[in-house]
Amino acid sequence: MQILKDNIRKSILDEAKKEFLDKGFSDASMRTIASNAGVSVSTIYTYYKNKDELMTEVCMPFVNAANAMTIEHHTADTDIDDMLNPDSQRETARALIAMVKKYRDIIRLILFRSEGSSMNNFRDNYTDRTTAHILWFFGKMKMKYPDINTDVSNFFLHANCAWTLSIIGEIVSHDLSDEELEKFTNDYVKFSTAGWAKMFGKNT
Repeated sequence: MQILKDNIRKSILDEAKKEFLDKGFSDASMRTIASNAGVSVSTIYTYYKNKDELMTEVCMPFVNAANAMTIEHHTADTDIDDMLNPDSQRETARALIAMVKKYRDIIRLILFRSEGSSMNNFRDNYTDRTTAHILWFFGKMKMKYPDINTDVSNFFLHANCAWTLSIIGEIVSHDLSDEELEKFTNDYVKFSTAGWAKMFGKNT
């Protein structure tokens, strides 16, 4: 019985994502989602209170992955040399691109098709949440490496987090080849490592 319920839920989510992408959240039809999923509208409401909750559930895989990546790469145990090491940063950039590829449709849905839903606040929520975590991370770095400069304006960090989300949006908006993405990765690493080294007062 649980397997059947899981299959029904997956079918609803799959069809909801298609409908939201096709028409945008505001114009998406619960009746169409139900019909394409092979269930009744009342069945959808057994699982989700409303269309907004369904939208949120569709988007959560990327939201959780993005939050996890932020935490994974900014912990109290992070070595500052890794932050300024091109090879380490290249791995981080490649992991970001792999995540974007995996959740491309959901990202497009959140960034460009979510008007009218609570997910339309994702940009602001992500930027604020990530900025707060980076500020915490900088505090830990200052304790671990007292000689580095962490006197960075909060708004610069805020803008940098927003820039990361803009980069993600640009990647999903363009059909880039693997070669183009690799070139972007190399350029991004050169730019970011040199910039943060200068900011921290460190020589690479």
